[in-house]
Amino acid sequence: RQLGATADPVPVVSTPVEPEASREHKRSRPARSTPSHLEAGPIALSWAAGGLTLLLQHHFTDWTQASADAAYLSQRLQDVGVGPLPQPDLQVALLWAYLYAMSVGVSFAMPGIVPAAQSKADAEGASEPLKVPYRTTKRLMPQHALTAVDLSYIALNSLCLPGLFYHFVTLLRSWGLDFDAPACGIYPEKPLLLLTETLPELAMYLPLYFITYEFVYYWWHRRMHEVPVLYKWVHKHHHQQTYPDRAVIDTLNTGCVESQVGLYSQLALLWAFGKLGLGSLPASLWFFTLAGWMSVLEHDRFERALPFDVFSARDHHMHHAFVKCNYSPYGSLWDRAFGTFKPFQVRPKTGDGPNAGL
Repeated sequence: RQLGATADPVPVVSTPVEPEASREHKRSRPARSTPSHLEAGPIALSWAAGGLTLLLQHHFTDWTQASADAAYLSQRLQDVGVGPLPQPDLQVALLWAYLYAMSVGVSFAMPGIVPAAQSKADAEGASEPLKVPYRTTKRLMPQHALTAVDLSYIALNSLCLPGLFYHFVTLLRSWGLDFDAPACGIYPEKPLLLLTETLPELAMYLPLYFITYEFVYYWWHRRMHEVPVLYKWVHKHHHQQTYPDRAVIDTLNTGCVESQVGLYSQLALLWAFGKLGLGSLPASLWFFTLAGWMSVLEHDRFERALPFDVFSARDHHMHHAFVKCNYSPYGSLWDRAFGTFKPFQVRPKTGDGPNAGL
C-alpha cells in the first residue's frame, strides 16, 4: 500500500444483545434444582403413607387378642428365665418389641447367616466371598450418602413391620396356627408325615404363591417406572443407590407408599388364596419368610443365587444400574415372559464423557 492510504475496513460482526430481563433471570435461577423426589410433595406423601399405615394397623388390630398374646409371650420368656413377668400394660409393648426384633433384627443378621457365593480356592485352599461386579470396569459407582429424608423413610418402614407381622400371625391363626399345639400346628408330629404330607404341600403351594405375587409386583413395579407421576412421587427415591450394597438399609430406604403396598400385597395375596381354599400354613410361612430374606439379600453387595433362576442378586443389581429392566422382585420368569429381562453384564468404558460406561 502507498503511504497514507486508508486501510480496508475490518468487518464487524454484531453480537445479539441479551435482554436484561433474561440475564437477570439467569442470575436469580439456582445453580442446581432440588431432585424431584426430594421436593416437599413426594416427601410429605411418603410420611403420610407411613403414618397412615401405623394408624390403620392400630385400628384393625384385635387388641384383646394382642393382650392375650402378649401375656403368653411374657409367660414363656419368664419360663426360660428371661427376666421377671412385666406389668400387663407393658406386656403389649414387649410383644411389639419382640416382633420388631424378629423382623428388623433378623433382617440385619441375614447377610451374615446366608453365605455368599465363594471364589475358586487358591493354592492354599482359601477362598473369599464374591461381590456383585460394578456395571463398568472403568468407573466406580459411588454410594449414596444417607440424608435425614432417607433416615426418616427407613425409620417409618421399620416401625410398620411389627404390625405387619402381627397381622400375618392373625391370618395364620385363622388357618389353624396354634402356639399351644405341637409345632404350632404347622407341621405334623410324625417325621414321616413331613415327607408324605408337608413336602408335597410345599411343592404345590409355595411356587403358586411366589409366581402369583411376582406377577402382581412385576406390573406394579413396571408401572412405577413407566408412569412419570408414580416414578417421581413413589419410586424414584429408591433409585438413588445405583449399586445396592447396604442390605437392610438399602431395602428399607424406600418411599413408604411403595414399601407398604409391596408388603401388604403379600398379605392380601395369602388372604385371597385362603378365601379360595388354597391356604397352606407351612407354605405361607416359608413364602413370607423367604420373600423378606430375598428382598434384603438382593440389596447386598455379595453374590447369592438359587438354581433355575428362582433368585439372583445380580438381576436386581442390573435393575438398579439400568433401571428399565428386571422388574420382578426375585426371579426372572415374568421379565423373560414380557421381554424386560436384562442379563447381567459389565460394560467397558466407551469414552471419557460423563456417561462413559453407562
